[in-house]
Order: sequence, then structure tokens, then C-alpha cells
Amino acid sequence: MAGLAGLAAEKGHKVTGQDKSYYPPMSAQLKNLGIKENLTEDISDDLRNCDLVIIGNSLSRGNKCVEYILDKNLNYYSGPEWIKKFILNDKFVFVISGTHGKTTTTSMLIKILKENSFDPSYLLGGMYKEDNVSYKLTSSKYFIIEGDEYDTAFFDKRSKFVHYEPNTLVINNIEFDHSDIFENINQIKKQFHYLIRTMSSKTNIVYKENDKNVQSLLDMGCWSKIITFKKFDAVPNIFGDHNLENCGAAISAAETIGINVESSLNALKKFTGVKRRLELVKIDKFILYDDFAHHPTAVKATISAVKQKHPGLSINIFFEIRSNSMVAGTHKDYFLESFDGVNSVYVYSSKKIKWLKPTNKIKIFDNIDTVAKEIISSTENVDIVILMSNGDTSHIINKIKDNAK
Repeated sequence: MAGLAGLAAEKGHKVTGQDKSYYPPMSAQLKNLGIKENLTEDISDDLRNCDLVIIGNSLSRGNKCVEYILDKNLNYYSGPEWIKKFILNDKFVFVISGTHGKTTTTSMLIKILKENSFDPSYLLGGMYKEDNVSYKLTSSKYFIIEGDEYDTAFFDKRSKFVHYEPNTLVINNIEFDHSDIFENINQIKKQFHYLIRTMSSKTNIVYKENDKNVQSLLDMGCWSKIITFKKFDAVPNIFGDHNLENCGAAISAAETIGINVESSLNALKKFTGVKRRLELVKIDKFILYDDFAHHPTAVKATISAVKQKHPGLSINIFFEIRSNSMVAGTHKDYFLESFDGVNSVYVYSSKKIKWLKPTNKIKIFDNIDTVAKEIISSTENVDIVILMSNGDTSHIINKIKDNAK
């Protein structure tokens, strides 16, 4: 929502926000924009006096603010609905979707278009590292947006991406996740199918060849031009097989507007990565990576990439169980095996995790300061630490930095 707030501010609106909490890097982005954030679940004066409310998908009936909006008959939109109507209506839209790799692929495509003088607008779920923001609104006709399969709002249970009407849709992959809103992978495919049914024959779908889940989705019906990812064994400045696939996705998407492979590869030579996606944190005593991985497939891909880049070095993991799917144990059958090849895994969660028990390798903590101390003491016998969380890791990074001096 912080990126959406930025887009609204760029359009000339006076923007305020309300949430029960927020954290870096999005909190810093809002502060830099001068956007007032009310950290309360109560009805604020800003809500009472606004002309329009954009409602995030975490709010539901029974929430004080939601009930006030409905009782007072205030004008409101979901975030995706507002973006479609006021931002994307006259743009050539790239939608980057899939269970994994959305933010990295989106960032790569932004870099390719920028280096080829297309100066795209964009909105992504993380921070585009080069600009240190999650959004940008330019005069270009091209808009690149990360397409999340999560539901739109309490009043619209379709996936967010259904609203975006892509000219080029990238589907990186499809796996089961978000068990709090989907019962099985077929329900996720159905949302993708709803999106594909809205796309004209003049649009493009870019996907990974031989992905069985994506192929079965396309077999449900497809009217767009089908393009498979370019394949690369190596790309300068990129490491990890999953990131090579992300490169192939971004380069193939760029081809749909006439950017050739050589130009895209030259652009990616200058790609500086993505915040919190295998981001190297400067520590003198050992190697520290900060990563967003929170699904077993992403965990395995991250570990594999680090082992490829640093062969023979020992690895410890900090893993926060935070997503609804992980807390519920949706991926418990694959959890332990996703950490093959590492020394120890320090699992932290502020919530009670009933499905996971400690082992010689798996250590479980419910206090962030305690786990930080354990990780720091472990670095005497390990070369690399990877932080994995889809939440805020700034606290534990600061603790590690303080103790590594």
C-alpha cells in the first residue's frame, strides 16, 4: 500500500494512511514522501474528513474503520481497482505474476526498459534498489506491475492481478501457497484463468516451458500469443539458477515491445539486485545475506544459489515463520528437506508453531533477541548466515552488526 500511496501523491492527491503497524523499508518511503501515517485501529480525523478511501486486503468486516466507511457511505475502492481506473487506463501494462520471483523479475524488466530509454512507470512489492522506492510514475506509456495472486479486498475475493488487464503477462511459476484463502492449487489456477479470459488475442503470455502447473492452466483456455522464457546458462552479474530463470522471463517480456536479447543482456550487466532478495549485508567477520524466502521452494533456491557462489563454505540460516501458510504448517512435509546442505537453522516465530519440533539441526525461538545472540555466537564456526523472512529483518541485522564490531 505504500507504493500505491506514492502513486496517489504523484497524481497530486493529499494522501494519509492508517494501519496498526508498519516497518522498513516502506515506513521510510512514506516518511520521505511526507505522508502522514496514523498508527491506530480507531477512526481517525483523516478518515472522517477524506474524499476517498482505498481499502487494503487485510481489513475485514467488523473492523472499526470498515464499519465506519460503510455506515457513512464513504467513497471507497480496493487498491487494485483504483490502480486500474486511475493509473493503468492508458498504459501498455506488463504484469509479472507467479508464486516465486515476481519482485526480482519485475526489477530486471524495469532495468531493461530504463537502459533502453523507455523510462517505465512501475509498482512492485519490494524496493527497486536503484531508485530506492517501490513505485515510479513517469510520462512513459509503459507500466510494469507486480501481480499478486492474493485476494483484492473483503468485498472482492478475486486475485489482485485480475484487475490489471495486461498487454504482456509473465507467469513465472505456480505452486500452492496462501492457504488462508486458497484450499488447493486448482483454486489458484482458477484465478489465473479468470485473468487470462480477459486478455485479447493481441496480448502476450510469457511462461516457463515445461512448468506442468502453468501448462495445465493454459490448457483451460488461452487466446493470447504464447512465448516461453529464454534460457541462459550464465548471465554476467547474476547468480543462482532461479535468477537465471528470472532473467529469461524479463528478457522475453522485453522482446514483446521490440527490445532484443543483446540489448537486454547489456542492461542486466548493470543490474544491482533487489533489496531483500539475496541482498549482501556488509559485515566484516562473515558473509551475511538478507532474503525474502518464506516458502520451501524459495528456501531451496536461495541456498542453492549461495552454495553455487560460495562453494565449500558453511551456512547457517535464520528463518522466520510468519506467513499464514507457514504458521498453519501447509508446507510442513517439505520444510526440513528445504534446508539440506546447511549446518543449522534458527527458526523464530512470535506465534505458537505446533507442527515443528526442535532437532539437532533445527533450533526454535520465540524471542528475537535470544535468536540474534545464538546466531552471532554460531558465526565463530560458520562462514555464511542467510536471513530468511517475509517480514522486517532490520532489528536482527542491527543486532548482528552491533555484536560483530
